[in-house]
Amino acid sequence: MADPQADRGSGIELERVTDPLELLFVRCHRDELQPLAQLLGVEAADGGLGTLARNLGRVARRLARHDVVNAFLGRGEGPAWVTVLATLSGESHVGYDEIPEVEVRIVSKATARHWAGFADAERRDLWRSLGLDGEPPAVGEAAMAEAQARLGRGFGYSLTQSPQRWLNRAKMPWLLALAISPIGCLLRPCLAIAALLWFFWSTRADRDRLTLVVMHVARLRQIVLRRITVGLVGSPSTGKDAAIRALFGIDSGNISPVAGSTKTVNIQRVPGATALYVVNTPGLGDVVQSVTDEAKQVLAHIDVYLYVVNAEGGVQARELADYRACRASGKPVLALVNKIDLLRPADKERYLADARAKLSAPEADFLPVAFDPMPELAPGPIGLAEVRSWLVRVLDGLGKDTSELPELPGPAAPPAPPLPTP
Repeated sequence: MADPQADRGSGIELERVTDPLELLFVRCHRDELQPLAQLLGVEAADGGLGTLARNLGRVARRLARHDVVNAFLGRGEGPAWVTVLATLSGESHVGYDEIPEVEVRIVSKATARHWAGFADAERRDLWRSLGLDGEPPAVGEAAMAEAQARLGRGFGYSLTQSPQRWLNRAKMPWLLALAISPIGCLLRPCLAIAALLWFFWSTRADRDRLTLVVMHVARLRQIVLRRITVGLVGSPSTGKDAAIRALFGIDSGNISPVAGSTKTVNIQRVPGATALYVVNTPGLGDVVQSVTDEAKQVLAHIDVYLYVVNAEGGVQARELADYRACRASGKPVLALVNKIDLLRPADKERYLADARAKLSAPEADFLPVAFDPMPELAPGPIGLAEVRSWLVRVLDGLGKDTSELPELPGPAAPPAPPLPTP
């Protein structure tokens, strides 16, 4: 599997990224930045992720100035992003901790403003894309208020990820695109008269253009904050389906003792969640390479891996290769030795020590579990609380909102046995 970290630029380059807007961009995947780069006329293929983030941040901030100013000061950094948001939202001050909410408010107001210009079918499509049923209100402000009331915490994510019909109506003018380009550096004296003429009738276009950029930035920010994709990886019959049922309440109907019962990549959104996804894949080899491009995109955006090993089968060559592939992705990986209830007590410590040694798994990222134990051997799943605690800790460290992680069902799971030292 390709290493997605290889595209992130040098460590020195990333250390130079200090602006809050640019720090957001370096937490995104390069393909997620492509639409914004295309809109701003920034070449996305050159340099590392740090360079791309800096270029996007600089050009996005410069949009807060009028084209006349950009025609002469295009190489400047532009105002701070909080200043841009305060100007666009009409608020006197925006704090850094308020940025996500203000961006969503700007997008919501823009959507409401353009709502009347949508055809009935367009309004219904947008309403359904938000996950809402019934007929949408005819007035934009009422539609956004109802959507926010019904979606709650998921409103910002759903709104910024939904297709916005008004986006296609706010275009980057050729004058600005030329003024911020290298060629524009040579032509700025000649463009001065044209820029002055533009000044008198482009105020509204400037606002829509800047709102368009805020829409893209808000989409990226909501993805970084709220979208969580957990990858369950392991050979057939290791118990991945049982793990998904126990941890996320998803009953795939595929819990089967027959080896090879899971042969494809399965992507599911957790019931009741807005942006929590679970990916079930039998490995990272030929099966993954043969999936659709859409599935590959999801796999590329997995935030954390839960790698499941069957305690009865042990760590074989395939398990070791797939586990190493997960580690090579640069994403956090928790190794789970499942079905430990089936091991003889006298063999358990020796087996766990051997498995952790073969995987070279850090102690903090290695847990013995039993997601669907024999009723005669355990009253309920073993190790669920520890797995959930690991997910919360690691995802919090990634800056994710973990509020959509489901609570553990039923009574508290019995604690897992202490880990042996290899």
